[in-house]
Amino acid sequence: MSRAPRGLDGLDLISLAEMERTVPLRVRADHKHLVDVASLDALLQRLAPTHRALEIDGRRAFAYDTVYFDTGDLLTARAHVQRRRRRFKCRSRLYVDTDTCAFEVKVKGPRGETIKHRLPYEPSDHGIVTRAARAFLAEHLDEVPGLRPVLRTTYTRITLAGPGERTTVDLGLSYGDAWLRPGWAIVETKSARGAGIADRELRRLGSRPLPLSKYILGTGLIHMASPPNDTRRIARRYFAHA
Repeated sequence: MSRAPRGLDGLDLISLAEMERTVPLRVRADHKHLVDVASLDALLQRLAPTHRALEIDGRRAFAYDTVYFDTGDLLTARAHVQRRRRRFKCRSRLYVDTDTCAFEVKVKGPRGETIKHRLPYEPSDHGIVTRAARAFLAEHLDEVPGLRPVLRTTYTRITLAGPGERTTVDLGLSYGDAWLRPGWAIVETKSARGAGIADRELRRLGSRPLPLSKYILGTGLIHMASPPNDTRRIARRYFAHA
């Protein structure tokens, strides 16, 4: 697990149950930043008056193992690259430290917002689209294509909860054959309108949102002979490849 930034110790704590109750954010606007790890302490210091850090069983940084599903010809990845209005992506996510799992589908809403639907999943089903998962997808998609696992990501996540918003910090992101260079972190803000406290503080630190999707980056790095321009630009600066 990647080392958590020292500034994390200065934040008050929030439990998972309280965070899910007070800041569920199933419908939200997301902004992603690539931030120098050396700047994380400054960001956490700025957020300390308004944000609390998720803690579970004494841990504040958690190992994630995520498997994304797509068709053989990467239908969902291509839909995102082409910015089709009705697009989605789905995954199973294993929370390694607690040995819990969820199957999730994210769809784009009519105003470009992200709508996330979640199904509790058995850890033994991680990386598989079960019959129950297909039925769950059918509730939220007009059509369910044939899906298979195409990309696995692992990383360490820190989650902060503020007034009406969440902020996540992902460290040590790896796709297996490609990985985020040491010294960088992916910071994602999640709020109702995409204009939260963390968005403001990131701007003050000189960071601007990037057209960044971990899934599109990974498929571009691993599966695409000619990845999108944004993927190539971000990959050249921030990622290493086997």
